[in-house]
Amino acid sequence: MLLHSLRGDLRGASVIAGTAGTAGTAILHAFVLGDSDAALDRRKARVTGAGGATFARLGPIALSAGVTRRNALTYLYAAFFTIGLVAVVTFMQPYLLANNLGMSIDEEGRASSILQVSYEIVVMLAVGPLGALADRIGRRPIYALGFAWIGIAFMLFPLVETLDQLVLCRVFFAVGSASVTSMMSIVLADYPLDRSRGMLLAASGVCNGLGAITMVLLLSQLPGFFGDMGYDALESGRMTYWFGTGLALISAVVVYRGLQAGKPGQARDKVPLLRLLADGVAAARQNPRLLVACSEAFVARGDLVVVNTFFALWARQAGVADGMTLEDAVAAAGKFAALISLANLLFAPVWGFVLDRFDRLSALVAAMAIASVAYVWVGFSPDPIAAAFIPVAIMLGMGEGAAILSGAAVIGQEAPQDIRGSVIGLFNFCGSVGILVIAGVGGILFDAWMPGAPFVFVGFVNFSIFIFALTVRLRTGPRGPQLNEG
Repeated sequence: MLLHSLRGDLRGASVIAGTAGTAGTAILHAFVLGDSDAALDRRKARVTGAGGATFARLGPIALSAGVTRRNALTYLYAAFFTIGLVAVVTFMQPYLLANNLGMSIDEEGRASSILQVSYEIVVMLAVGPLGALADRIGRRPIYALGFAWIGIAFMLFPLVETLDQLVLCRVFFAVGSASVTSMMSIVLADYPLDRSRGMLLAASGVCNGLGAITMVLLLSQLPGFFGDMGYDALESGRMTYWFGTGLALISAVVVYRGLQAGKPGQARDKVPLLRLLADGVAAARQNPRLLVACSEAFVARGDLVVVNTFFALWARQAGVADGMTLEDAVAAAGKFAALISLANLLFAPVWGFVLDRFDRLSALVAAMAIASVAYVWVGFSPDPIAAAFIPVAIMLGMGEGAAILSGAAVIGQEAPQDIRGSVIGLFNFCGSVGILVIAGVGGILFDAWMPGAPFVFVGFVNFSIFIFALTVRLRTGPRGPQLNEG
């Protein structure tokens, strides 16, 4: 029912993000009807760069040399399912804790922290080498294998019976998650010309938001849907997760067929992974803007775990305390999580415009200010599923989206092309450390202080990054998008 009621809003969001809205038709032509790259290239528009060089374009987005419209549309498809599938695993985790494990509410905060910390340790260890590996073998095989890996994890999740088994499944899932999220960041930096970086970030953000909304709404409603058909809670959960398996395996095929082969810049296939990792660290040490971006990744990725883990847990507990069934509480939590994602989605084109018109570090400073206020406001809110929470959820979505887009814009602009995967691997590593710290501290604060405590903590971390970013911006001066590539 909620999907039906949001249909008009989602249709409007697709109009706002016109480039993302055309993805379905092009994917149909490319993968169902079998259009070749050449046929798609004949339909693409072109933009002329300096020296008469021409580049493909997707709507208003000018693409880098060698990147086709089909590649860009496949990327947007992948962005939709990357965030959608990763977010829904964390959001549905309380359902597994209560249904499969029979865990009490008092134990869930600690269990959630154990699961998140275990997951993030694996992601933290994986993203750096994966970024360096992408500089050797390209982005496409890692991205496709990551989706297939996630599909297998979705098969295993609903079969768990103990916390130890669930931890092992989360660790296994972490390898696939690290693969798809790190490749999403690297491809996002590869594909646009710098003057269009904000526009592709916005289109990707819209797809991320739509993916999170669709997957959270759809999969959070499916247990109740299957329950109405007569299945018990355990069977309903299994069929819900196995539906996700099918989506992940389909995405693996689409990504492998549609993304660009190889990598931009000079070939690095003979360079040892450790040397590539070291080059990425050296580049960040030499450029203070890269240091700010990596510091921002620490808190921006941590923002996601607070929303996806602790908001879902808080909202579900509030629903049960109000007398809802487990299924109804999960559905109510899903509605507000979807509202946060919808606000993120609708704000993405606005912030993408800002990122292509103004100094991107200045935009990052503003994003940190918005996020600081939003997270503290959420933390001190009395009820996360009451009508009064709606404006709070909207501002939270805006702050979360602005922070993520700004960090990605700065790292994409500043990372050297030949070692971009390695630099973005470091960026993702910092994000994983942030999630690890925030998940651990947040779980303790959730149980020891109040359910909103993780949000207050993240709000103050955002404010500290705001101060650091503002200091670097004042010291280095403005640096606008590069307008004359090619």
